[in-house]
Amino acid sequence: MKPESEVVHVGDWRVYIEKYIYPDVKETVICVNGALSTTLAFRNCVRNLKDKVNVILFDLPFIGGSREHNTLTRPIPKAEEVEILKHLIELYKPEYLLSVSWGGLATLMALASQPSSVLKAVVTSFSTRVTPAMEMYISRAKQLLDEGRNDEVATLLNNEVGKYLPSILKRANHHHISSLDHDTYRQASFHIDQISRLKEEDYIDIFHNIKTPLVFINGDLDEYTTAEDIRHIANHIENCEFATVPQAGHFLDMENRTASQHLYGILTNHFAA
Repeated sequence: MKPESEVVHVGDWRVYIEKYIYPDVKETVICVNGALSTTLAFRNCVRNLKDKVNVILFDLPFIGGSREHNTLTRPIPKAEEVEILKHLIELYKPEYLLSVSWGGLATLMALASQPSSVLKAVVTSFSTRVTPAMEMYISRAKQLLDEGRNDEVATLLNNEVGKYLPSILKRANHHHISSLDHDTYRQASFHIDQISRLKEEDYIDIFHNIKTPLVFINGDLDEYTTAEDIRHIANHIENCEFATVPQAGHFLDMENRTASQHLYGILTNHFAA
């Protein structure tokens, strides 16, 4: 299905939107990308949720379909990413949010404002704890980004968080990451700085303001955002539950058919048709 597309103005930025709207489907999910991901990362999501829920995708201003519409004179802080998401929630009034990886942070921060339309959010491959494996990964990635070693950044991603991806997706990842422009790499380096400075206590006030029911899903092989580490969040958010996808690392549905079927079995149980 070819999506409807549009460009939405949010503050200083223009945001590229894709909308998959199905006849007789009343409920909608907005999907929130991880770092350096684009709408293409949700191709499996669109296919597997077809006719179950309307899907809205977007690219942040520094990447994907939004990049050509923006002049990047400065990095975009997390607070502005959150304002973009909050604006889209107000505009499209989705019943659900679905985030991947570090898109989970923007999602939780947006939910702290208690948007009235959102009935449930699913946060995948996210943790507030930086594991030793993640710390080593982001430290090396920051060094390579700052040195402009684009090809090695792409190789690092595939060897670490993307280690369980099939070879065809590793090649696509490598092409995508290694071909990004200087301003996007600057944003990636800035993003890593933000992550590395975050401490668990920085999240507490955000968590206490969240009233929306949450589902956290992690891969059982993911050593970067682990299924075990995320469960401590129940100490701070009352209405949350947890699920683990077997035989899956950080990229869940992209890694193998079994993991994909398991993930979308969970999602269809939470997203009404």
